[in-house]
Amino acid sequence: MENRYQFVVGFLTILNAVIIVLVAGLVRDARHDVNALREVLASKQDLVNIAAPKLTLFHEEKCTSCHTERRFTGTHDGGGQMEQVVVRMSKLADARITKKEQDKIHASLELLRCSQCHGADQLRQLAIKSPTERMQTVREMVAKPGSRLSPDEVTRVLRAYEQMIGF
Repeated sequence: MENRYQFVVGFLTILNAVIIVLVAGLVRDARHDVNALREVLASKQDLVNIAAPKLTLFHEEKCTSCHTERRFTGTHDGGGQMEQVVVRMSKLADARITKKEQDKIHASLELLRCSQCHGADQLRQLAIKSPTERMQTVREMVAKPGSRLSPDEVTRVLRAYEQMIGF
């Protein structure tokens, strides 16, 4: 009986030693991995690239084969003028503009006013902000002197932005 007891104690001691060695190895590897982490895991630009990898104004793809950029920078939207023009263009046989594309063109032309002062990278940075922060940013832009936006257009601009980014 005593041999059996000595065998069990010896076996458990060896098993315990093996487990301690394995756990020590895991702890060492984990410490190495933690020390290898960058101090900053992701920059703001990394987050922007994930949230909004690309911002292409849709009218650039669909409309610039016939119209120049200069054509788009004129004053639009006098009483829904922009929507009427896009609808009229979609009825042309060679335009090939679907209903879904009409909505994207409207959103793109809405953002075109923002892109006259802000580059695509600045517009993409709104993607990492909350809806409330986006609203505040657009309101701040509307309040600036020389802004072509009126306060009642803030929600339209945000809706257009969200459609273009894909939210």
